[in-house]
Amino acid sequence: MNIDVVREVLPEKNKEKFDDIVFQRVLGASKHINMIADMIESIALEGRKKQSDTSVIVDNIQTLTHFFISTRGEASQAIENAINLMTKNIDDVRKLKINEAVTKIIKIKDNYLLKANEDLDKVVNHATKVAEKMRKIMVFDYSSTVDKFLKSIKPLSGDLTVIIPESRSIDGGQAFVKTCIEAGHNVKFIPDTGIMYFLEDCDGAFLGAETFFPDGTVFNTTGSDIVGLACKEFNVPLFALTPLIKVDIRSIYGYDKELVINDLKGRLAGNWHEEEIEQVDFECPELLGLDPKYVTAIITEEGKIPSNQLFNISINYHKSLKGDK
Repeated sequence: MNIDVVREVLPEKNKEKFDDIVFQRVLGASKHINMIADMIESIALEGRKKQSDTSVIVDNIQTLTHFFISTRGEASQAIENAINLMTKNIDDVRKLKINEAVTKIIKIKDNYLLKANEDLDKVVNHATKVAEKMRKIMVFDYSSTVDKFLKSIKPLSGDLTVIIPESRSIDGGQAFVKTCIEAGHNVKFIPDTGIMYFLEDCDGAFLGAETFFPDGTVFNTTGSDIVGLACKEFNVPLFALTPLIKVDIRSIYGYDKELVINDLKGRLAGNWHEEEIEQVDFECPELLGLDPKYVTAIITEEGKIPSNQLFNISINYHKSLKGDK
């Protein structure tokens, strides 16, 4: 789908948010979901302002949401799940009068966000209890869930050192620095090549998840596999923080998640000569699956769940999304 076509369905004030997601200027599936929610509402309100046909409003929302399902949704199942919940039965509003239709569109979206925020608070509360006795932790790659955890954690010792690797492939470490400074934590920022050296002295490591499978496989930014291997080697517990909405149950039917490949020449070769850049391959996966044997537990709104005990919880949650008992 042409990006310019999708962008044009948005009111002018929301086009920057669209660009922030598309060009990875803002990171984190949870943040992206909230930004998409804002765009859905803005399309509905703009349609009401212009007294557009209700079907035009629905078509514009579907143009936007189908684009993000086919792009960001490929990397993060949570985005597809959330969009489906925020636009549930949206075709039914085509037959409603415009004011009623817009009110219903926004209410369905708001109900999802309210529940999502409640679930996120539960994830963070469970994670802070896990970490309260720790004095030194590592966090790898930006996650809005982990960011909220860093804002909330209050170690019993009153003193916490946070080791932040740069996560160079998407510069996903730097975003944690301001949060940690404002929270009063001691901050050590390192090149991601230093993960193994610094991890040995940590009490625990924490990362987010773009997606996870019911068997406990966690998908996160390239480099997470290195963190997992090092944690296993040094017997440092590794925790993945994620609400259950990020579950992708397609794996139980034989689905293999395709790698999303990014061209990193702009990030890795900004100071290179053009003739050198043209002769080098800079492609790298965006996300990799972290085998459950490397993950001590996945912390969800249901609590701290050992990765090998996640299956039934995942299936039951997926059924609840569809309204099954």
